[in-house]
Amino acid sequence: MQDKEIFIHIGYPKTATTTLQNYMFPNHCGLVYLREDSKNLPFFHDMVFSRENYVKNNIEYYKKELGNRLKNDRTKYIYSEESLTSFGMYFRFNPSPYVWTIEPNSIARKLKIIFKDSGVFEKQKIIITIREQKSIIKSMYAQVYNMVFKRFRQTNTFEKFLKYSFENKDQFILDTIDYDSVIKTYEELFGKENICVLVYEDLKQNKNSFVKKLTDFMGIDFNEAMKLIENKHTNKRSSSSGIYQSDERRITELLGYYKTKLGIKSLGLSNSWIFKLLDKIYIPGRKLKIEISKEYEEKINNFYKKGNSELSKRYDLNLKKWGYSCE
Repeated sequence: MQDKEIFIHIGYPKTATTTLQNYMFPNHCGLVYLREDSKNLPFFHDMVFSRENYVKNNIEYYKKELGNRLKNDRTKYIYSEESLTSFGMYFRFNPSPYVWTIEPNSIARKLKIIFKDSGVFEKQKIIITIREQKSIIKSMYAQVYNMVFKRFRQTNTFEKFLKYSFENKDQFILDTIDYDSVIKTYEELFGKENICVLVYEDLKQNKNSFVKKLTDFMGIDFNEAMKLIENKHTNKRSSSSGIYQSDERRITELLGYYKTKLGIKSLGLSNSWIFKLLDKIYIPGRKLKIEISKEYEEKINNFYKKGNSELSKRYDLNLKKWGYSCE
């Protein structure tokens, strides 16, 4: 019997992750996708929110749940979830004076417990797609503007968001996209030889090159992969003029938000047909003009240039060519 191999695609978001999740991963004949019907693994909450000791103590549960998804005649499995890297950038509660958020490096250690220490898969490999930091900051801000950043005085404009990112003593937002630091953790846990780092800008300019690197690493058919994602684009938010589409919201989410703000315990709609109807109605996001001032552009470049340079050399990525800040 051949070894079972798991590929863990951890994002980053805004790097064509949804396109891969919708078109390539579930449909390629060489893969078994572990996120069937767009539903996450039952222990996704543990990977993101639980303490590491809790995850260690429940290793038999993860072993059983993963074992139930194995197929005797298949050897290559893929699990893809960009939130495994990006949760550290978001917060649901007032960001002052204390923020509780998730550290990407902690998630990496929990992934090792679940997918490696459990012994379900003999081989574990990590796929990470990165995007130039100034570009991903703008896109991610727009992605959850209504859900998160609009709600707080510290982040309700992009300029204030950048100011908060640098002045917060933990700098947790900036750390989330410190690719070199995050990837070094995965190297320690899974081995550098088991990590594939892909560049989103390479995909935009030459899809064939990007897909060839991905399929060679996974050992699956390149031509089939190209056919599956050819002319496919999902969640496009930006334009050359710096205009970004913010996130849409359900009517019910908006009602819940104002219910909390007004101190109302219940609207009495949760089990009614009206609620079910409202839950299907979305409010479109609005267009945001998002630009980075010269002051913050310089700060961002200085914050990431050393790590970008080191990462570029280790994986022969030529990040400077793609506009990344490098030494």
